Amino acid sequence: MTTHSGSSKASRGMATVQKKDFLWCLAPLALWAVCWLFMPEPGLFLYLNHSARSLPDIVWVTFNMLGNGWSVFALCSPLLVFAPRLLTSAIFGGAIAGALSRWPKHVLEMPRPAGILDHASFYILERPLTSFAMPSGHTLTAFAVLSGIYFAIDRKHRGPFFWLFILATFGGLARIAVGAHWPSDVFAGAALGIFGGILGGHFSNRLPDALFQRASWLLRAIGVGAALCAYMLLTTKIDFKLAQPIQYIFATIAIASVLIFFWRSFRSAKIHN
Repeated sequence: MTTHSGSSKASRGMATVQKKDFLWCLAPLALWAVCWLFMPEPGLFLYLNHSARSLPDIVWVTFNMLGNGWSVFALCSPLLVFAPRLLTSAIFGGAIAGALSRWPKHVLEMPRPAGILDHASFYILERPLTSFAMPSGHTLTAFAVLSGIYFAIDRKHRGPFFWLFILATFGGLARIAVGAHWPSDVFAGAALGIFGGILGGHFSNRLPDALFQRASWLLRAIGVGAALCAYMLLTTKIDFKLAQPIQYIFATIAIASVLIFFWRSFRSAKIHN
């Protein structure tokens, strides 16, 4: 993976992206409009929710974890060792998109499927949620983090990493599969998430290279954050009880990444001293 290395190079990339990349935010909204034209709610929700039963709950619970901040940070933590600028982009993207989602979620207070439909008419995994539907926070987080990685990569090298958007899409579909959100919530979350991811990528690419050296305070702070994610995954229920084995796997990934990073960081500091 290649990222911008100098501030002037990052600035040139920023100017280009402003004209082109923000159009990506329109893709989920356009798809939303097409779906609404041919199969408006609640038909589309019921169709997707019922179709999702072809896969076991553990599959959707795993994809659902892409939308939880603790778990997706833990999953991305190997980037702390191999591509720290990309991980920083993901963190920035998630933080920006999360901040943007607060206003519509709490002002609109739109009902979820379980707040309107008969619970017997669709599948709900565990406890039904009834309010604060728009936008889907899980979908927003998945798209913000994964698109943050994508847009931090040099434009010439992004192509092979389009699968990040596919992965985020399954994270959004998981929210429909477990009966938590309308498709419209997912589309809105995807649009806001991509917007946050683009900004996260740009801000990360503007940071000086010195902040991405192994002994930098920024990376050590992120390493502590990854350790906290591992702790939360090991001690807290994340969304669904069924997710516990996946939490342990993600926590193991974070712990291994943190140990490798800090070993290399202190080793590098000792050599330079």
